[in-house]
Formats: sequence, structure tokens, C-alpha cells
Amino acid sequence: MILEDGKPIDRPLAWRIGDYCWGIFPALASLFAITALWQFGHDRLGTMLIPAPLTVLARAGDILMTAARGDVLLTLARGGIGIALALACGISAGFVAGLSRTLALLLRPVNTVLLGTPPIIWVVLAIFWFKMGSTSVVFTVWITVLPLVFAAAQMSIVSIPAPLAEMLETYRVPWPRRLRALYLPHILRQLLPALIVAVGSGLKITVMAELLGSNNGMGSAIASARAMLDTVDVMAYIILIVAIIMAIEYGVLEPLRRLFITERRS
Repeated sequence: MILEDGKPIDRPLAWRIGDYCWGIFPALASLFAITALWQFGHDRLGTMLIPAPLTVLARAGDILMTAARGDVLLTLARGGIGIALALACGISAGFVAGLSRTLALLLRPVNTVLLGTPPIIWVVLAIFWFKMGSTSVVFTVWITVLPLVFAAAQMSIVSIPAPLAEMLETYRVPWPRRLRALYLPHILRQLLPALIVAVGSGLKITVMAELLGSNNGMGSAIASARAMLDTVDVMAYIILIVAIIMAIEYGVLEPLRRLFITERRS
């Protein structure tokens, strides 16, 4: 840990933003390497199996500029609703389970069953229960993301260091200061990585649920492109969903993690 006069150095916000933005260059290098491998595969296998990167990117741009962007917005809306419901239910239930050992023991097998059930099973059941449409997609996202968030929220409460909590109570530290010094940083350290996983998994499951259980959205568009053997459209929608996930993760969630969880390095 870097110290100055016996105290750890807290980097200013502008420095941390610059440090984070500097990490864009290694990420771009990785993307360029992947694109080069993609182009190499296109040159060796042909357009039918692997379309050219520029062709796919141009098609992805056309999707966003035409009426087809309605499918993208619909998928984002369904995924956002399902993820939001999972976060609200999972975090609330996880906090309560973390505070009550009895409830934690009761909910543990339920959470194990939910985690162990493949998402494709929930898609099929949702079609039976709610028919094809937005309700079945949102339900699939909710029931799949819920156990991940619940487990992270419960662990964030259970793993709070008891000696530190007792010390704060012994010295009668005011509750607002306890929250700022111990509870909030510790809980966010557990929840923010889980939130990143939840958002990425939720959007991918949304597309899968639409592919099987909806007549619109990005998943349905991919199913239509698959039936027509249109690999360009399939790859274009893949690029769009990956770009959306990366934009949310690296543009919103990761900066929040760095903002609320200051990592001091030695």
C-alpha cells in the first residue's frame, strides 16, 4: 500500500478516470486480434460459414438505422424488466436470508434447484404457462437471474466481519458512519460483480428465450435468419448483443465498481 505520512493515498477521481480510460487500449488490442482471426477464418472458409467482418458490421449498422432496431429495443426492454425484477427480489430475499439463519437453511435447497435448472427448461415451461410473448421471456430472465443475485446478496451479509461490526458497536459509532465505513463498501464489493454477471447473463437469456418463445425481438430475428441460412444477419445480431453487453459492463457497471470500491494497491 502506498503511504504518505503514515496514511494511505487516495487517488483523486480524475486520476482514477484517466487510469480506467487507459485500460481501453489493451481492450482494443484484444478486439483487433479477434477481428484479425475472424478475417482469417473468412478468407479460409468463405462467406457462407464466416462472413467478412466489415460486411457484418455494415449490416449491424443497417439494423440500427432501419425499422429492425425495434427488435433491438424490444429485447432490451424485456431483458431490463426481467433483470430489474430479479435484482429487486433477489437482493431483498438475500439480505433477509443473510440476517436469518433459519430462513437461509429453508431457502438454500430452493436456490440450488433454481441454479441447477437449465434456462432452456424455464423457456419451455414459460411457453406452457404464459404462451409465446413478452411475459414468457421476462419470466425466463427473472427466474434464471434471481438465484445468482440471491446468493450474492446473502453472502454479502453473511461475510460481514463480525469483529469489525462489534468494534463499531462497542465504540458507539453512529449508524450513518457505520454504513459508510463498513457495511456499504462490503456489500457493494459482493454485489457489483454479481450485477455484472446478472446483466450479461440476463441479456443472453433474453435472446435465447425470444428465439424459442417469441415472434419478435432479436432472438426471433436470429431464428428467421437461421431458417434463411443468412449468416450475415445472424452474426450482425450477435455483434449487437455483445456490443450492448460490453457497453453496459464497461460503460456503466465497471465505473460504478471503481467509484464505490476504491482499490488501494501496494
